[in-house]
Amino acid sequence: MEQEIYSLVGRIIELVQNIEYLLVDGVKMSKILNVYNKYNFVSYNYYKKIEQDIKELTDEMENMTFGKIINLVRTYEVLASDDIEYLESILSKRNQLVHKYFKYNELNKCSEEVKYKYLTKFHSESDVFYKYLLKIIHEMKQDLDKVILEEGL
Repeated sequence: MEQEIYSLVGRIIELVQNIEYLLVDGVKMSKILNVYNKYNFVSYNYYKKIEQDIKELTDEMENMTFGKIINLVRTYEVLASDDIEYLESILSKRNQLVHKYFKYNELNKCSEEVKYKYLTKFHSESDVFYKYLLKIIHEMKQDLDKVILEEGL
């Protein structure tokens, strides 16, 4: 059972990391889409400026904590507030897992079965959110491709 628990911990960390990467993509696309939705137009020069800003922001985001990325997601309105709250609960659980799981704490007093159930549930919640986020990012990509095509960018 111990090997399964360690494997599950690794899969959870990988899954949450993939959620972070999708959020970075969402922020990048949202920055352009928000301008287009506000003005119903994006000039080529402004598009290129936004592209440069996005490149710089992406470089910054690579070194940001998950919490700071969530704040950018909120700022650029990538997700609805309910989704952000759910995302924050994933962050909280992930932080507990990464920073406290291997230290002496209440969870480590539990039996391996209880730990496994907790981790399995967390993995399932993260996986559901990942798949949901993947759909949102795909829709944003389609919207962005449409804007680029319509505007000749």
